[in-house]
Amino acid sequence: METPLYTAKEFASLLGISKAALLKMEADGILPVPQKNDGMREYLPHDIPTYLKLLGKPPLLSTKRRQIFLNFKGGTGKTSISAFYAFRLAQLGMNILMIDLDPQGHLTQCLGIDHSSFEATLYNVLIERMEIEDVIIDTKMKNLKLIPANLDLSPVELSLTSMNARELRLKKALAPIQDNYDIIIMDASPSIGLLNLNGILASNELFVPVLADFLSYHGLKILFETLTTIEEDFDFLLDNIYIFLNHFNASHNICLRAKEALEKHYSNYLMKTIIRQDTKIAEAASMGMPIHQYAPNNRGSSDINSFIKEIFPNLPIAF
Repeated sequence: METPLYTAKEFASLLGISKAALLKMEADGILPVPQKNDGMREYLPHDIPTYLKLLGKPPLLSTKRRQIFLNFKGGTGKTSISAFYAFRLAQLGMNILMIDLDPQGHLTQCLGIDHSSFEATLYNVLIERMEIEDVIIDTKMKNLKLIPANLDLSPVELSLTSMNARELRLKKALAPIQDNYDIIIMDASPSIGLLNLNGILASNELFVPVLADFLSYHGLKILFETLTTIEEDFDFLLDNIYIFLNHFNASHNICLRAKEALEKHYSNYLMKTIIRQDTKIAEAASMGMPIHQYAPNNRGSSDINSFIKEIFPNLPIAF
């Protein structure tokens, strides 16, 4: 992952103004003048909220959100989509915290971060009572932070078992910092366990990626049964549940049949946006690069954009 930069033309278009208007307002002292590199102005994503405010436009988001990507079935492409989604939100100016809940650390790897580059995970927070600020690490974007994971997180399930309020420890740990971020995005392992339960109870929105096959369809049934139990046991209710199709290939009959089944039984939760099958997504993830940097004009990038527009239809920027 590299630090994303906008040209004056790109930045002006994002803000919904012309390049000439942007440069004039900078010359008039209405807008700040960015740093230059080889004589060219370079605009950074984390500057977007400041420019929107100076232009008299509404903020990117009116409410803070905490989101978790989860499916009890593995192989749905959950981690790569959550990583690319988070990067794109940060690229659009939002202040993002990602949390890797999987001891395999795939989210951490998708962001191009080496497992040996950090010493603490959520294990130290949930079990050893380390302050959560002390495990947050920087990325190459000022407004994208990460709580990473590696195999050191593995003993957390066993250690949580004997602890008081074991299901709510993550929610409690996040409380002091959650207002510092527009969105907190968690990537969970494909399992039913105490760590994922902590993630659900610390969230107010759930994203469920599914493949267009009937094994994924069956996995949804188990997930919703689990959510019903959680709602009853903890008097807890998610604000939103989003189911989305991933790796979709409209030329396959089984994909079309599975889509019809989802539309019939989960229409209240199924997103209109479909993430189409795209080898560039897998290639980007393997290289630790967001799809919007690896293949910005590819259909994978386009689908992530559509995904974001469906979740946030009132963003005051054009992308």
